[in-house]
Amino acid sequence: MKTRLPLMIMLAILAGNVACSPSAEPPAETTPAPPLNVIIVLVDTLRADHMSLYGYVRPTTPFIDRFASEAVVFEHARSQAPCTFPSVNSLLTSRYPGVFTRQAKGQFGIPEDIPSIAEILSAVGYNTIAVSASPIVRATPNFYNPSGGFDRGFDTFVEGCVWRHGACVNKRVFDQLDLAKSPFFMYVHYMEPHGPYLPPENYSRRFAGEYEGFDFIRDGDPKPVNRMIYEDGPEYEITDRDIQHLVDLYDDEIRYFDLVFRRLVNRLGDQGLIDNTVIVLAADHGEEFLEHDHMGHCRGVWNTVTHVPLIIRLPGMKEGRRVSAAVENVDIVPTLLDYLGVDAGGAELEGSSLRPLIDEHDGIERQAFAEAGRYRSVDDGRFHLIVDFKARTSSLFDLRADELEQSDLFHESHPEVGPLTTSLNLWLSATGQKFRIHETMAAAKAKEEELRALGYLE
Repeated sequence: MKTRLPLMIMLAILAGNVACSPSAEPPAETTPAPPLNVIIVLVDTLRADHMSLYGYVRPTTPFIDRFASEAVVFEHARSQAPCTFPSVNSLLTSRYPGVFTRQAKGQFGIPEDIPSIAEILSAVGYNTIAVSASPIVRATPNFYNPSGGFDRGFDTFVEGCVWRHGACVNKRVFDQLDLAKSPFFMYVHYMEPHGPYLPPENYSRRFAGEYEGFDFIRDGDPKPVNRMIYEDGPEYEITDRDIQHLVDLYDDEIRYFDLVFRRLVNRLGDQGLIDNTVIVLAADHGEEFLEHDHMGHCRGVWNTVTHVPLIIRLPGMKEGRRVSAAVENVDIVPTLLDYLGVDAGGAELEGSSLRPLIDEHDGIERQAFAEAGRYRSVDDGRFHLIVDFKARTSSLFDLRADELEQSDLFHESHPEVGPLTTSLNLWLSATGQKFRIHETMAAAKAKEEELRALGYLE
């Protein structure tokens, strides 16, 4: 007598026989995605509020606006210092500026005991490349940077375009892209729109028209104004029209960089790299045009000199988004390592990954910090508290209503003063400044004097 097996058991046996059959197809192996390339594009002296991307009335960044439509735009990114040194040091290492301003005289590079992102990625097999037009961010010593010192971790450091326009930088970058082995990390430093504000002669200006007045203003050179303000230099009767012409030239340089950046992105597309490369567009600081009775940068931590653009394009992004939380340039390295799946290798990172903001939501409460000489500041994306430790005064600004920070709201009873002061004190303690703030200020002042003696800072 035959025993009938229940139907479900029979189906299970048949399924097992099919799975074990020699003719059954083995499961397909998935090929791991190749490691992502990374390019950090650093735009020297670019303040966010002069970009149409950030609401400026002039169309200064039409291509960047389109590029950002498939990227993440951080609306409230802050540079940690208003000067190339030590802002770039902080950006490349995720360390706050104090460790750099305390270096010995003549030292502007990254200290040997602080790993940079180039060293971290080189250690895991990345081809690391830098192309810099900056007289400060360079490998070898020169007049403005007597120690060099930014090349550690880079396989190649190209510095032949110092002070030259973006077309020179692009040519060197394109040469390196032809030679680069994937995965690669590339740092590119453009000098537009750093003063003197003079776009190339073959570039058709969009904003600066005819000007009747001082030759140095016509040439886009703010240094005589700086000397008048800071060094008892010759007196000039500078009018609003004179300052406006400098602003017009500055905006033209931004528009010129927009063209340069478009050519870079197009080249990445032509070489099939755009879909496997993380692109970061950032700036080291902004620029003052007498909004707070200052010209240029390296003094103060107002929005004009520390509110900078930050755009991150991740491969595969088809729809851009804007993040309103306060973020910092020191967050760039942790964010990149997070997306690359690379461990920091024991490096001390003081920033934090922005991936939760990018991947999840924008409701995370954060603060951003900046420092320069006598000033320290904290903002939460809405209110900006600035403390002058020399004068022992504080200022509070509502960035939403007063982006240029012309109306000081500080009063001890203001509801935002207490929380922001607490955050600033915690940051000062965490960075070792709270009980030696005057020592830290003196070190920063000494570095400022070095830059001034070298002619980089008026």
